[in-house]
Amino acid sequence: MRKISLSTILLLLLISLPVRAEQDPIEKLINEIYSAWNAHDAEKLFSYYSNNFVTGDGIDKLGYRKLTETLWETYPNIQLKNEKKTIRSQDQYATASIIDLFFGDSKDKNEQMNETGKLNAISQGQIFFKKYGNEWKVESDRIYFELVTIYYGNAKQYLDSHQIYFGAPEQVHAGEQYTATLYFILPESVQATATINHEQISYPHDENVEESYQAATSNKLERLFGANETNHNELVSSTIILTKGILEPKLEGILYISKRVNVLSKKTPIKKLEIVKTTYAKSQEKESSETPSKQEE
Repeated sequence: MRKISLSTILLLLLISLPVRAEQDPIEKLINEIYSAWNAHDAEKLFSYYSNNFVTGDGIDKLGYRKLTETLWETYPNIQLKNEKKTIRSQDQYATASIIDLFFGDSKDKNEQMNETGKLNAISQGQIFFKKYGNEWKVESDRIYFELVTIYYGNAKQYLDSHQIYFGAPEQVHAGEQYTATLYFILPESVQATATINHEQISYPHDENVEESYQAATSNKLERLFGANETNHNELVSSTIILTKGILEPKLEGILYISKRVNVLSKKTPIKKLEIVKTTYAKSQEKESSETPSKQEE
């Protein structure tokens, strides 16, 4: 019987050991970003962003940081959960396609309801990364879909049971008209009064949005808007006040819904395609026409 040397045994053992794959650097960075976000640590979070960072809405790093800190202040326990991500990278660039969920409670109580608001949101989009030396940094982002709801009282049950639905297009062309619509399927004892607004996504935020409440006398309430001409993305939003009772109406709940509308460049007519011949092509054509065929010879 052939003896097996000790070195051979050790080599076989090493080969049989499981190899631990190194974590993808982009995935590692994303995990660190989410950890810093949920810790509400602005210094650490924005250390992962490049100084050239600008959002798909045109907001720079400083403005984006202020918006994030305001969100944390308004919802002190807000958390971010990644539902899905797909990472692609090549050379010094990388892209992560993500779906995120947000949830938290407002710091302040609503005066009418005497309770805090519950925030639920979903966002779908992409994060773009660039490598600076040996470090990856967030360079930009782009959001395709975003839905935010904040509710008080019993408003959530009407939303979850699809008795209230808010519809708006996810994208329109600059200058194009579009409609935002509220749909209601409410019990006869419940009345809804609502407002529908739109505004450009920008920083500083425009707080002078006019609100005009209207009683929902049918199962639909809609408003027509014209998309801006400057290609700024927009938010359409609705605040709905629900009361119950006919003789002595009692406040049942308050619901806020907002949806993102991405504004695309204005449509331009397609120009007729013209083929311009180069000097070489013209000379070749001339030479071909001057060369006699065999039949002519």
